[in-house]
Amino acid sequence: MNVRLILMTAFFLLPSLAIDAASHRKMVFVNQYDLDGDWLLYAGEFEHARKRRFNNTDENQDGVVNEEEYVFEYQNKLDTQLVIDRKGQVQQTIVRFNALDKNENDMMEWQEYEASGLRSFTRYDVNEDGNIDTQDLAPVNKWKRKDTAKMTKQQQENLRDRQLALAKRSLSMPSTHDKKGMFSKYDNNQNGVITKAEHQLRRRADFDLTDEDNNGWVSQDEYLFEYQNRMDKQIAKTRLAAIKQTYVRFGVLDKNEDGQMTIEEYQFSGQRSFNRWDSDKNDLVSMSEALPEARKNPELQSSSAQVVAVNE
Repeated sequence: MNVRLILMTAFFLLPSLAIDAASHRKMVFVNQYDLDGDWLLYAGEFEHARKRRFNNTDENQDGVVNEEEYVFEYQNKLDTQLVIDRKGQVQQTIVRFNALDKNENDMMEWQEYEASGLRSFTRYDVNEDGNIDTQDLAPVNKWKRKDTAKMTKQQQENLRDRQLALAKRSLSMPSTHDKKGMFSKYDNNQNGVITKAEHQLRRRADFDLTDEDNNGWVSQDEYLFEYQNRMDKQIAKTRLAAIKQTYVRFGVLDKNEDGQMTIEEYQFSGQRSFNRWDSDKNDLVSMSEALPEARKNPELQSSSAQVVAVNE
């Protein structure tokens, strides 16, 4: 299953929940503290898991966690996740190349690449006037939710594993799978309108840039190299921003500003997170209960919220 299909099918096991960042963060939150793996996070279980994590982070075992220890623990988790994310992106890039290579000759020719672009343009040009602008309504998705009641237990578990892997991702690449992404990439003069000529011009420039040997077609190696180059820049940007946010987060947790985080300070922050997800206030966080209201000023969020949740 490719990334786009995973995105479309995410959280089919939970039809009452919206497919959004909050539900993803909740899934990661429950998974990281659910010691017995039953997807039911009890208050006592959560407190025990937090104590264990605190002790593991306290490398010199002096009973407190300093800034260096806190950042080091997070950095290790982040780097591990970024390696996983990069591998998945590379695999998906190969899938994308094969999908574009319609005649299966191991060459992506301009006609194949442009045909893909035209399909995308046509999808967003809803009123069919040859432009993509504010007059175009959001395109209608043709996919339908699967009836999970008809899935076997193993199929449901497999789907949940895919959902969790998606939720844990730290790396997010710029995409044209939504209207905002389309305008960011193809509205060259930034006038709020993407013409077909403007779209084709950018597609041609991208194709020529990827065709390193200028032979008129793009090999899988060329396609991979161009994407990996952009991806590695995005990884560096993501890592820098996430680690910077970790220092900010430590300052928030260190309530008395003594440069050390005590178990009490750590548990106080954790309890606040638990209470937020425990929307029905029964000392149990389950995936079936309602999501909390969106925070107006989320002090502990960052651009990589799924991974950041590890240290909340």
